[in-house]
Amino acid sequence: MNIKTLLMLLITLCSQPVWSQQAEARHTMAVTGTESAALNTRLALRDLWVEHVFWVRSYAIANQQGEGKQAGTAAAEVAANAASIANSLAPLYGQPAADQLLKLLAEHWGAVKHYSDAAVAGQAQGKNTAVEELTTNAKAIANFLATANPNLPETTLVAMLSAHGGHHVAQIDQLGNRDYAAEARTWQAMREHMLVLADTLTAALVKQFPDKF
Repeated sequence: MNIKTLLMLLITLCSQPVWSQQAEARHTMAVTGTESAALNTRLALRDLWVEHVFWVRSYAIANQQGEGKQAGTAAAEVAANAASIANSLAPLYGQPAADQLLKLLAEHWGAVKHYSDAAVAGQAQGKNTAVEELTTNAKAIANFLATANPNLPETTLVAMLSAHGGHHVAQIDQLGNRDYAAEARTWQAMREHMLVLADTLTAALVKQFPDKF
């Protein structure tokens, strides 16, 4: 199944708004007054992963518009965010594991940037190569996470991360085609998918390290 097919499947499956789930979580927290370590971790990871897609989108928009300074700022923020995501795992898995994840996240960003740059330059082969890089990287990140945490099925992670890469590809193409209505739908799906990914990671962490939560 290629990356664009996975994207279409994801958009179809994500018909139930995740924002309503957020509202329920906030309501429950307000009622119970409970702010557990698990909830704090969940919310922190949600923020980090949504920030990832925000800054990548900012780069793609600036790149399409030829705004070099803005694109450079966005790229720097993507890198800083990747470091934050990786380092969030250091207290549980150690700094070497965090460093390895950072390397994989940097490769993910490199592939997305490659696709954006190739799209702006009109280089079809460059876009194809970038998709191959994204696909390979999704498998590598999935293997890393599944190896670190047995509660994360590798096949599930491959599907989720491939769909995530597909979102980036679709968004860049839609921006290039000035199909802003389609891009708005993709942007919504991207944010919701990041919440699902963050929640999946949190649940696995809580199950693996119950004494920490």
